Amino acid sequence: MLTGCAANTKEAAAPAAAANKEQSLQEVTLLSPKAPSLIPALLAETKQDSGISLKVETWDTIEQLLARVQSPDALFIAAPLNVGANMAAKGLPLQLIHVNTWGSMYLVTMDPGTASLADLANETVHIPGQSGPPEIITKFVLKENSLDAKVKLAYGTVPDIVQQLAAGTIKHAVLPEPVLSGLRLQQQGRVKEVADFQQVWRTMYGQDLPQTGIFVNRKWAQAHPNEIARFQELYRSALQETVRQPDAALKQAAGAFGIPEAVLAEAMPKISLIFKDAREARPEVERYFNILLQAAPDSIGGALPDDGFYYGS
Repeated sequence: MLTGCAANTKEAAAPAAAANKEQSLQEVTLLSPKAPSLIPALLAETKQDSGISLKVETWDTIEQLLARVQSPDALFIAAPLNVGANMAAKGLPLQLIHVNTWGSMYLVTMDPGTASLADLANETVHIPGQSGPPEIITKFVLKENSLDAKVKLAYGTVPDIVQQLAAGTIKHAVLPEPVLSGLRLQQQGRVKEVADFQQVWRTMYGQDLPQTGIFVNRKWAQAHPNEIARFQELYRSALQETVRQPDAALKQAAGAFGIPEAVLAEAMPKISLIFKDAREARPEVERYFNILLQAAPDSIGGALPDDGFYYGS
């Protein structure tokens, strides 16, 4: 009788324990742009054994991000580093926890006669957006090559620039991945790289060019170090899996990006996904921020972020 009673008790307890485990999972939302950081994020969303229940939402404009970040469940934000710094400078309690995307931006041409930066003298390069990293980094690279007074810059949206390159109405542009790979596939070898900004940065500084990271609500982070550690490991593992065996991640991501899986597969060798926590990445981030600060102070909120901007510092 006693043995049977104990068995029944264990059987009854098993579903309850499972239910309690489900209830104990920390549910968090990650807001991400449709950029390379989204690829491992969507893979991480499918993992159920990390102690965190992750929900991924995408944002398209800064206005959408600012509206959504006010919600208490939007604890993690993937964003360009300068956007996170700017939001923190304006009083939002954001803290960088890691950097995941480096470089992945290229100056390209449709002109068969253009083989190097020097060939851009007296030409026009089209930039997606004004006063942001694409313009600032392009100007910086041109200046380092004594071309800043010889190359004209023009501005447009990414879709417009892609369309004009394809139509042949413009010749040179700066574009990010994976959008650029869509153009590469469409044009079947006509797109030529003039500069890979990641490689240019490595040549100049011996460092990678940091672009996108994940930020967390600073107040929540102080009270939830275990959840931060679980999230970091979840994302790190998904990123490493994405780099090693991208097929599953690309299947997850193609629909979210609204582009064919073949485009993402073409882009992967051109996307630099490297996980570095905020403390490790800080020297590279600060070098990058110093360049932005000198060229366009408002792009990072007018000053370098303080120690509190970097989680774990």
